Amino acid sequence: MGRPLAVLAACLLLAGCSPAPTRAVRLGDSGLPEIVDTSCDSRMLTLVEIRAMNADDVIDERDTVVWRIEFAEPRQHYKITIGRLPEGAEEKVAWQPPADDQRLEVHLQNGDLFEPGAGFTLDQVKDRKVVLGYQAFTAEEFAKKHRSC
Repeated sequence: MGRPLAVLAACLLLAGCSPAPTRAVRLGDSGLPEIVDTSCDSRMLTLVEIRAMNADDVIDERDTVVWRIEFAEPRQHYKITIGRLPEGAEEKVAWQPPADDQRLEVHLQNGDLFEPGAGFTLDQVKDRKVVLGYQAFTAEEFAKKHRSC
């Protein structure tokens, strides 16, 4: 994500007009984290990227990309397992599992449109937490509040 898009996303968040996140991160049956659609009507995707945040806590190009996939044509996916290639995707950066306590950010795009992702650590999802935006739920709490597609 380029600096102009990062600045725009930051401005929207600060202005309070950012759309609510619709994708959560949880531990999948494979033992890998997965991104799940909670609205069943999210935007189609052209890019999915996982970044390991550096110490400045600012989402920008200085953060390390630990996984990146792109779609030549926008695709709707209700579940994407991190590190596995979904249909229609090309892997640009292979999954590089970070330390379990490393803060990760999910970036989702459809062309120039940015979709809020989630901030999580592998420790959180390994503890059977589900992270939506920046809030962690137990699997039971999450199931009560959100539907699966």
